[in-house]
Amino acid sequence: MIRAVLATPPAVIENASADERARVAQVLDRILPVSPRRLGLLNDASITSTLTRYELERIAVPTLILSVADDLFVTFDGARYSAEHTPHARFIGYPSGGHLGVGHQKEVISEIVAFLK
Repeated sequence: MIRAVLATPPAVIENASADERARVAQVLDRILPVSPRRLGLLNDASITSTLTRYELERIAVPTLILSVADDLFVTFDGARYSAEHTPHARFIGYPSGGHLGVGHQKEVISEIVAFLK
């Protein structure tokens, strides 16, 4: 279930701290069951598979893009591409942590706070 719903390798969660495992459990509690959001998820899947390229070069504000290489939704390459083509973008990539960035929560919050300041 963790692999399918959270797009995170189960081993990442198994090896995480107790605090991170509790955070993952909280996320699961909030999104399960998924069935009430079934149509929305199907709509998202249909839209994201047919998106045209957005003109990233036209973005004129500072941008922070974060991703994790082992995100099972496969967002890493797209995130890095977006950062490379967006002026003034900063890309932060982590090698592991799945879609939830397990093990990086404090770092991510710190980076976001610094970015917003």
